[in-house]
Order: sequence, then structure tokens, then C-alpha cells
Amino acid sequence: MPLRIKQQSKSNLPGTIVFAAFLGVVSFWGALPAAASADASNSKPAPAASDVTAFPVELHKISTSLEKGASTQKLDELRESLPREWNVSTSEREYAISSDFLRNQLHSGSREDAKAWVDNLESEVGSYSTQQPSGTNARAELEHILAGPEFNSVRPPTAWDRFRQRLAAWIERFLVWLFGGLARYPIGGQILFWLVVVACVGFIALWLFRLTVSRDRMEALPPGHMATVSRTWQEWIRAAREAANRRDFREAVHCAYWAGITRLEVAGALPKDPTKTPREYLRTLTESSLEVPPGVNYRQPLSALTMRLEQTWYANRGANFDDFRDALRELEALGCQLE
Repeated sequence: MPLRIKQQSKSNLPGTIVFAAFLGVVSFWGALPAAASADASNSKPAPAASDVTAFPVELHKISTSLEKGASTQKLDELRESLPREWNVSTSEREYAISSDFLRNQLHSGSREDAKAWVDNLESEVGSYSTQQPSGTNARAELEHILAGPEFNSVRPPTAWDRFRQRLAAWIERFLVWLFGGLARYPIGGQILFWLVVVACVGFIALWLFRLTVSRDRMEALPPGHMATVSRTWQEWIRAAREAANRRDFREAVHCAYWAGITRLEVAGALPKDPTKTPREYLRTLTESSLEVPPGVNYRQPLSALTMRLEQTWYANRGANFDDFRDALRELEALGCQLE
């Protein structure tokens, strides 16, 4: 006999779906045609609906009656005592479970199959009744699930979302109108295509040009501030102090750097070559095979002085008195006498 739902659903818990599916399979199984159709007229009418917690107790009694050693007479008595169907009432709905399959198995003497069917049904109904939460607990559990991070983005659309949707729809309609019209005018479509290509190429060329110009500005010395090789390191320090007195600390750091380079040339740590860039001077000092006094390390102060020059001179970053004071400290480490 197929599953019959007696009343409407009261709630929509996930466990109900599994339980209902299982009961549907059981009812379909019980509705298979069998030779015991005549027994249905002799079996007892369906009793009143039993609670889902009491139904497993009845199934357990039936399972106990099907233990090994049960006589054929007892099996016949059990088959005669079975109702046509069991009515099981849950918090959501009422289910009708047919007993045809069990009676058919008892009629054919398949005690093991009958007991397996009863045990399986008892296990499923028992697990449902123990795991079924109350309405209050289900509501609290649902609110806890919806408060998780995976549901944070689930919300009604805001005014900004609706505006973006309308804008995207308008753009889509415009593009459909534009390209739909171009399909009717092939020459106009070709003109628009080449205009877009020229605009893209011009944009890329402008970007490359600006990138090249900015890089040249970073790497090249201004023409009016080229280093003069005729000055001594003492004269460079004097020029640095004069620039600092004018509060032109950028020029002061610049002069301090060339004072350090001139001092290393006099000491023999660097060759005299005014065409080198600051990074080339630093690399030459690292790879130089010229004799350097033992225990003297020129690379660290020159590296700090070079970095300070790049930041204040080439990168056009503002300099202050602290930058000039640190540059003088690095000159002392290079062997310049400041007093």
C-alpha cells in the first residue's frame, strides 16, 4: 500500500525529508503484489495513530517474536495479529506504513527477511525520534546556521546594488543596439573598429613615453648640476656647509656625496672617472682590485651615502637637516676630516 499523508506539514526540518523518503520506500516495498492479498481482508483494521516514540517499541516486540526457534503456529498468529497498516504520527505529519510485505514474508515462511525488514524499520524510526529537535531548538539551530560567515553575503539588494544592475542592463542594451546597427552597416563597423584600435595603440604609446621620460628623470643628473672634478673633497665639504646654511639641504647632500667620492679617489679606493653613475661607483668599489688599507670598510658608508643621494637628488624627495647630518657622519667614516 503506498504512503498516505494524513495532514499538512507543520515544519520543514531536514530530518523529515530523510524520514519521509525512508517511509516512502518501506510503503512501496510493502505494496508489492503477493499471494497474501486474501489475508488483507482477514487482518485487523488499522489502529489509531501511534506516536513516533511508541512505534519502535511495537516493532521491537515483533522482532523478538521473530527470533530463531519461533514455530510456524506462532508466525501464523503474529501474521493474523498484524494490522493492515500502521499509522505513525510525527510533529510534522501522519504516515501510513503498510504491513503487506511483512505478512507476505510470514506467509511464505521467510522469517529471516521479515525480521530484517522489522529491524531496519525499527532502527530508522528510532533514530528519527531520538534526533528530532523541538520547534524551539530547531529555530535556534536555524538562526545559528544563518549567522555563519558563509551566509553573510545573503541579504536583500541595496540601493547601490540596484543602481549597478540598472547601469549594467543599460550598457548591455546600448551595446546590443550599437552592434546590431553595425551589422546592417559593414563600413561603419570597420571604421569604428579601426578607431578603437588607434585609440588603444595611442594610449599604450603615451604610457610608454611617460614611463621612459620619468625613468630618464630619475637616472640622469640635471645639466646644471654636473659634478666638477676640479674640486677637492675639502672644497666639496665647504660647499655642502654653505648650502646647508642656506637651508638647501638637497644641494648639501649632493655636495657631501661628491666629497666622499673625491676622498675615495684620493685614497686610491676608486679610479678617477667622472663619467660613472653613483651605482657604478658603488659597484666599482666592491669589485675594485686597488689597494685599500687593512681594517677599512668603505662600502658600507658609501652605500648609505649613495642611497641618500638617490632619495633626495634623483627621486626629488625633500631633504632636511637630519639627512645632511647623517651624510656628514658617513663622510667621517670614509676618512674625511670635518673639523
